[in-house]
Amino acid sequence: MTQKLTINVVNASLEDASGIHNALKQNLVEIRDIDEIKKKERKELEDKGFLRKEVGIEYYENLIKDFDTQIYIAKDSSGNIIGFASIHRKKYDIIKVRDVIGNLSFEDDRTKELLLNKDTEFAYLDQISILPEFKRKGVATAIFEKALIEVDTPIVAFIVEKPLFNKASIYWHENNGFEFSAISDGEYKGKTFKFQIFVHWNKK
Repeated sequence: MTQKLTINVVNASLEDASGIHNALKQNLVEIRDIDEIKKKERKELEDKGFLRKEVGIEYYENLIKDFDTQIYIAKDSSGNIIGFASIHRKKYDIIKVRDVIGNLSFEDDRTKELLLNKDTEFAYLDQISILPEFKRKGVATAIFEKALIEVDTPIVAFIVEKPLFNKASIYWHENNGFEFSAISDGEYKGKTFKFQIFVHWNKK
């Protein structure tokens, strides 16, 4: 009989920064390497999911200190960090998100209002990363359910479609109440990207 995984979700403290960074590295695809990825490896990444933000431990230390950004971590029964999610609520961060939005194609006016009206607030799900051996065991969902309790605005997520399609991320977002709401393009580290934008309207 398989033992059920015990998941404890808490808010991150500074001492958790290195465990968070480790969870990032387990799923990171460096942008400079995307063109060199072979077809078989591309399919595996698309099916397993990946992150594209190359940052150091200090990035997470600063986020943890920031009152308007929340990092939620999941720990196993031994207290080891097995995954995390970061959610930005500060207006400056949301403005930065809006600044990188390129050509937008909306599903409806409600999404257009949310993304482009500077007076409309939303939270931004920046990263969610689970150690490979703990994927598909409910860890990411447990983290997100904790976040939903504390966030009182819609939550926006950007998912890469090109140059590498993050299919696993799309499936996860759809299964956790996000709706496909818009398409955007943009640039990151000299690469052209196409994003699918998903919104969790977070109706309490």
